[in-house]
Amino acid sequence: MGEYMGVECKRCSVTMEFTGTKRFHEGTNWGWLGEIGEFFVAKEHFDVYVCPRCGCVEFFVDGIGEELRPH
Repeated sequence: MGEYMGVECKRCSVTMEFTGTKRFHEGTNWGWLGEIGEFFVAKEHFDVYVCPRCGCVEFFVDGIGEELRPH
């Protein structure tokens, strides 16, 4: 198997740029619960890659398969 060169844009076939790990969460406005309500929210961290040519974005779950992606 050859050396992995990076995440390739499926539209442009150019190497996508790693823009960092972002945190997203599912949730709602917890009203009077405020910060305590955040403990009940599903949170995920995603590695984000952007195509410098067309702006396409790829998300990868942080912590899975990282050895296959450059940072």
